[in-house]
Order: sequence, then structure tokens, then C-alpha cells
Amino acid sequence: MRIRVFILAFTLLAPTSLSADDPVFGVIYNRQAESVFQRALAGYINRNYAEARLAFREVIDRFPTNQRTSASRLMLAKTHYKLKEYSPAIAAAVELYEFFPYSRYLSEADLVIGDCYFHQKQIYGASAQYARILTGKSSVHLKARAADRLGQMAGTGTLSGRDIQRLKADFGRSTIEEAVAFGKARWPLNLGRREGGLKKLSLFLERHPNGLLAPVVRRTLLPSTRRKVAQPKKSETKTPEMLQEPIHARYKVGVIAPLESSSGEALRDGILLAREQYPLSSGEQVGLVFGDSKGDPIEAFKEAQRIIDQHDVIAIVGALTSMETTTLAGIVSTLEVPLIAPTASDDGIASLSPYVFQINATPGAQGRRLADYGVRKLGLQYLATLASRDPYGTRIVKEFTARAEELGAEVVVQEWYAPGTKDYQGQFRRMRNAGLALQMPKTFADEVNELLLGDIQLSPPPPVPVDPDTVEPEPIETIDGLLVAGGQDDILLIAPQVAFHRINAQLLGSDEWNHEEVARDGGSYVDGTVFVAKYYDKSDLSSVRDFVDSFRTRFGRDQTIAAALGYDAMLAVLSAMEAGGTTRERLRGHLETLSGVSGATGRIAFSRGNRENAGMYILTIRRRKIVPLSDDLQDEP
Repeated sequence: MRIRVFILAFTLLAPTSLSADDPVFGVIYNRQAESVFQRALAGYINRNYAEARLAFREVIDRFPTNQRTSASRLMLAKTHYKLKEYSPAIAAAVELYEFFPYSRYLSEADLVIGDCYFHQKQIYGASAQYARILTGKSSVHLKARAADRLGQMAGTGTLSGRDIQRLKADFGRSTIEEAVAFGKARWPLNLGRREGGLKKLSLFLERHPNGLLAPVVRRTLLPSTRRKVAQPKKSETKTPEMLQEPIHARYKVGVIAPLESSSGEALRDGILLAREQYPLSSGEQVGLVFGDSKGDPIEAFKEAQRIIDQHDVIAIVGALTSMETTTLAGIVSTLEVPLIAPTASDDGIASLSPYVFQINATPGAQGRRLADYGVRKLGLQYLATLASRDPYGTRIVKEFTARAEELGAEVVVQEWYAPGTKDYQGQFRRMRNAGLALQMPKTFADEVNELLLGDIQLSPPPPVPVDPDTVEPEPIETIDGLLVAGGQDDILLIAPQVAFHRINAQLLGSDEWNHEEVARDGGSYVDGTVFVAKYYDKSDLSSVRDFVDSFRTRFGRDQTIAAALGYDAMLAVLSAMEAGGTTRERLRGHLETLSGVSGATGRIAFSRGNRENAGMYILTIRRRKIVPLSDDLQDEP
């Protein structure tokens, strides 16, 4: 079935630098590229930088369109930096911006550029790069690293007072002041003066209790605070050091996560709860061996290697992000250790190795599920999409379109927007044109007149001039369904504009609609939207209710989706072990056929050749509340 796309101008004018790794086109998986990338990464970790540089360049040159192209460009920049080749490092980082303007690695590239500028004595250029990270969308962990550098530059006098004032003017006074104070407070820790460093960090927290970097400081101070407690209460969360037991257990499972982050702690606590609630019937204990990834893919790789080498684990659960998890996939495949990825959501992770199992719902699975429900259950025929031009949005749209057309529906227009867009008039104008084009071109009377007049051509009367601002646009009734896939903030901007442009279509949404803020703040504009979600903590399923109640009782706080996915990942391991998976290979075999396991997110199931746990909820919004649809099916048909 053809796709009528009324954005031909975009196709013709698209930059030639775009490749198949760009979000517009999706990712092409290449096993050879993966093999070379893993070899390059191993060389980098082992400090064989010259060898790593050649291998990363090989991935880029030999396999220009693959799942590792953008990551290889970042790692090439880092490798040049390690070899003190600062100008080539900057060039490689800039190329990442040019070829992949929406890459997840751009903030890391900023850090590399800043470090190179610093070594080239371009002091303000370096500080501006670090400040850019602080004001961008990077992780708190990366922002802390940038602030650390700014504080050290200011504390050692490398960054002058004049430069600091210029940074405040360019990037905001409060942001720069907090970053410099953070870096100065951490300086004693970097020099090994722990007691003095903790004291300075405590003073920093008093002055910036609600600052951007306050959570990082609290996590740094937390271990020293906990050590003062002689006997922790049963409901208290344990520190990573206290969790390295029982190492003597016959069966051990490794856990890789950023253990000092809030999401990492939630993931860990969900794993602990599952182990407590589902002991093996044989009486054998399952030991947990924790590795702190610190949110860094290379650290995740190192920790996995250490845990596998030293503790002979039967499986690994982790890591938190897709970047970390993708790195783990290489080592577990080589060593044939099952990896159960709880929270990673990128498409294709499970396909990296027969030893990788994915608990979370991928964007592709969301797109297929929405198409199934929209076409089969709601009877939608003519569809439109509006999505963010990034891997998340493009993958959902690609799979949604393919599945909808397979079922006989037609996607008549696809529209895209860049993250951060506020005005969607152009997208909705083209969408309206697509809807108008679907209207019947001729009435019965038109056809009769053509037959009577033959070849005589009559010109229609000239149109009466009207003021377009005083005429309400014709409602578009021909588009049955509109998929909106983007971030939470985007949704709250887009929903009112759908109504304003009078597109009377059934709204369909991805899992970013599953936020109470969307239901509450979207008002009538989001009422009735049908969307998918992996987790729904108000589900009536007994396994979900049990998890919610047990987690609150055990840890004294409410659960999160990270906790629920960690719980299900560990439950999957325990269920496979209970079925006879007491070696790595047997465990992998039992995981492949796992089905009907009731967990925190619903049902856990895998199948041979498809190691994604694709079941999810179909939800809607009614009167500013998220509620399940009565005919919800959790698994894909």
C-alpha cells in the first residue's frame, strides 16, 4: 500500500550528510561492524589507543551505515584525545554534530572538545564547552563532570575572573556560580583528602540545596552518613557494599547499574524484592554481585568483565540505559552469559546476541501495538503521524506504518519535528492538505454534467474574495487516526493545536503519554487519546497490586517503573532457574520459552527468535485520569 507523503520538498532538500544511521532513516544492524567495534572498544579499554583508533576508523569507513556509526565517531574522538592528537579529536567530534545532529552522544562530544581546547590553551573555549553541557539536556552525571572541570580551572587560577564573568553573562549567573562552587568543593576529594572534601561538599549543599548538582552531592555524602548507623532497620535500603552477599552462594547473578543514582537504586531495590519473594524451591540461595556502572558504558563493560571473571555468575541483570546495555551485549555474547536488560528500550538490543533478553517495551513494539489496536479494534483506515525526528519517534512511526499497511490501512501523511519545536503550523497545514485530498473529487452531478457537455469546457465563476482570518477552516474528517509520538512537553503543545487546526481524528500515542501531568494539564485536548505503556501501577492485576504494596512496605516509598522492570528482570531469571536453568546455557534456553509469568508490569514472556517482552497496556485518558481500556490485551496479537 502506498504512502501519500506531502513533504516531498523535505526529501529533495534533505542534507546529503544524512545516512541510514540518522534517525530519519533508522538503524541498519551489521554484525561485522559490531565485531570490529567491540575489538576497537577492547583496545581502548586496554589502552591500546593506536590499535583502537584504526579499528574505530574502520567501522566508519567500511560500514558507513550501521548501528555503531555515531558511537564510533565519538570513540574515535576520545581515542585521538588519549593519543594527545587534539585537532583530529576536535574534528571527529565536530563530524558527529554534522552527520548526526540528534545523536545521544553530542554532550559527550562537547566534553571531548572542551578537554582538547584546554590542552591547546584555549581556556575560554574549553570553559564555554563545559558550560554548554551544564545548560543542555545531558545527564546529571555528565554535568557533574563538566562542573568539576570548571571548578578546578577556577580554583587553580587557570580561568580568570574576567572569564568567569563572561561565562555568567553567556550561560547564566546561577548556573556558573553553582558549577564553580561544586568543582572547588570536590577538589580535595580529587587530591585524596576525603574528610576535607566531604566537609566542603556539606557546605556546598547548604548553599545550593535545590541546585542542579545537589543530587550528585547528596549521593556522595550518603555512604558516609549510612556508615554511622550501627544496625539498619529491616526496611532501610542497603548500600552497595552491604549487598555483596552471599558470595558463597551456589548460584550468583550479577547486577550492573549506576548504583548511586535514584533510578539505579530503584532498579536494585526491585531486584532485591523479587529475590526475597521468590526463593528457589530447592532451598539454594541466589547471591547478588553488584557492579556500579556510574552511568558510563565503558564502566559497565569493565564491571561486567570483573563480575564474570571473578564470580562465575549464571546471568547478568542490567544495565540501566540502552547505551550501557548495548556495550554489555558484546561481552555476554562472547562469554555466553545470559543478559536480562530490564530498562533499556532501544530497538535491536535483543537482536545483538542470542544471550540478550529485553524486558522493557521498545519503540518499534509500541508502534506495532498501536497499529494493531487502531486498525483491528478501532477500525481506523486513513492514518497520519506526527513524531519527533529522533530514534524514538522515527522507530515508532516506521513500525506503526508497516503494521498498519499490512493490516490494510493507509498512512496518508507523515510529519516530523525537531526536538524543542514550539510551532507546528507547517506540519498541520500539510496534514490538512492531505486530509482534503482524500475527499471525493467529484459529485454525482459533476459526473452527469461531464457526460452531457462532452468536450465543452466551462470555466467556474471567479471566487469571492474573503478575509482568511474571519473564515473558520473546514474540519478534516477524512483522517481517522493521528499518531503523536514525542516527549511529554511536546505532547502538551501539540494536542491543543490538533483541535485548533480542526483535525477530527482519533489521537493515538506512545508511552510518553503515560504521565499524570499529561492527563492533568492537557485537559479536554487529550481526553480520549488511546496510547500504550509498559507499566501501569494502578492495574487491577493481582501481581501488579502485590508488587506496589510489597515495595512500599519493604522500602518505605512508592515504586517507579525502574523498580518494576528490575523486579520483572530478576523474576524472569528466578522462574527460568526454577524450571531447570541451573547453568548458563540451560538458563538461556528456559528464558527463550518463558511465558505466563505474572510480574510487576503484567505478564513476562519471550519466544524463540524474539527475546523482547513486548506485552504492554492500552490506556486512555478520561476526565484528566489515566485509565485502562476495558478490552485491553497485554500481549501483541
